Amino acid sequence: MAEPHLSAVKTRLDQGVLVLTVTEARLQSDSLAETLRMQLLAALGHYGGSKIVLDLQNVKALSSSGIRPLLSLRRHVEEQKGRLVLCGLSSVVATVLQTTRLIGSSRTSAALYETEPDAAAAVARLNRG
Repeated sequence: MAEPHLSAVKTRLDQGVLVLTVTEARLQSDSLAETLRMQLLAALGHYGGSKIVLDLQNVKALSSSGIRPLLSLRRHVEEQKGRLVLCGLSSVVATVLQTTRLIGSSRTSAALYETEPDAAAAVARLNRG
C-alpha cells in the first residue's frame, strides 16, 4: 500500500506507538478540519496500530470545527479497541478542550481523552498499559 500524502500531519513510529503530529497552527476552518480528519484517518489506516499519540504542539488556536477531526480519530481508534493520548497542548488548546469537557481539569475527573505534556510521556503512558 502506498504511503498517503499528508500535508497537515507528520507521522512516526516510536516504540510501537503511532505518533501523529498536527503541523497546522490554527484549526479553525471547516475545510482544514475536513482535510485534517481525512489525513488522520488515512495515516491510521496506513500505519495501523492500537496505540496512538496525537501531538498538538504546533496548534495554537482551536475552534469547534477543529474538534471534529479529534472526535473522528477517537471513534476510529476505539472501534479498533485502541487507545489515544493527546499531548503538546498549548494553554489555549487545553482551555478549549477543558471547556468542552473533552479533557479533564483539576476540578474534573471524567474526560474523553487522556493527556500528557509531550510525545515521550504519551508513548511511555501507552506502553505502560
